Amino acid sequence: MFRHLLLAIAASILTFPVFAARLLDEGTVGINGQQRRYYHLHDTEAVGTPILLLHGSGCRDYSVRMQFYFERYPAPLSVYYLDKPGVQKGADGESCTTEYDAADLMENRVSDNLAFLDSQPDLRARGPRSVAVLGFSEGGAVAPLVALRSPKAGWLATIGAGGLPQSQVLLIFADRGVEPYAKPFSRDYFLQTYADIKAHPDDVDKDFFGHKYRYWSSHLFYDPLTTYAQLNIPIINAMGEKDESEAIEAGRALRDFFTQRPQRNFRFVEFPNASHGLKAPDKDHLQDFIASLAEWMKANPPPPAPR
Repeated sequence: MFRHLLLAIAASILTFPVFAARLLDEGTVGINGQQRRYYHLHDTEAVGTPILLLHGSGCRDYSVRMQFYFERYPAPLSVYYLDKPGVQKGADGESCTTEYDAADLMENRVSDNLAFLDSQPDLRARGPRSVAVLGFSEGGAVAPLVALRSPKAGWLATIGAGGLPQSQVLLIFADRGVEPYAKPFSRDYFLQTYADIKAHPDDVDKDFFGHKYRYWSSHLFYDPLTTYAQLNIPIINAMGEKDESEAIEAGRALRDFFTQRPQRNFRFVEFPNASHGLKAPDKDHLQDFIASLAEWMKANPPPPAPR
């Protein structure tokens, strides 16, 4: 019996794929005449469906978190992340560079990542509907625009981003009495600030919630449903019920939008009592959700690209 057990274990080892290592490489690519830093997290012995990662707001060096996010992702893995301009290696996000502030616009993030898909050699060689786009937080608002405008995009996954304009989300938090949106701030404060941002959309001296007016004028009033309405690839959206940065009402609005369009391939996952990062008191769901994307992509192939 023991001999049979050893033979069974040996057979499983021989038939199970062996991956030598998971590596994080750093490279540079030319975009709009400038050399830009990017990262590639990948397994060495297999090539998976490429994932374009778009992270959240701010000038923190997010590359140090990439391996943690994909720790439970089954091999093969291939994730690309284009750093934002002006982000310094190891930066904690407390102080942003002038270069970062000048480039910190939604349109720039979209166009930079589109150029990255067309410039980085491995991604450039990819055909239509062959790359997955994954966005966290602010990146979850940008990712649908990238997916819509790039023929390479075959799947869209977002975390901590929904289907309402950010201006509406802040008012929802204020009306619900959530701090700091309701205290020390208020609905009236937000409405007054929105008017001021609209009156001074290019102002780089005034700040609101940690960003320049110029940044907010590109993000605050954008309606994501106008983009989602045009997407015809598999989409999955995950949010925490107690998200403190993006109101769960925004995720449910996206869910309701697609409920009225049952022919579209959309899935909404709401994690009870979980935060913006999908962390609940009893469990951190982030790594497991990201790991589940491998099977979700396999089970939901994109439709053929239009000719």
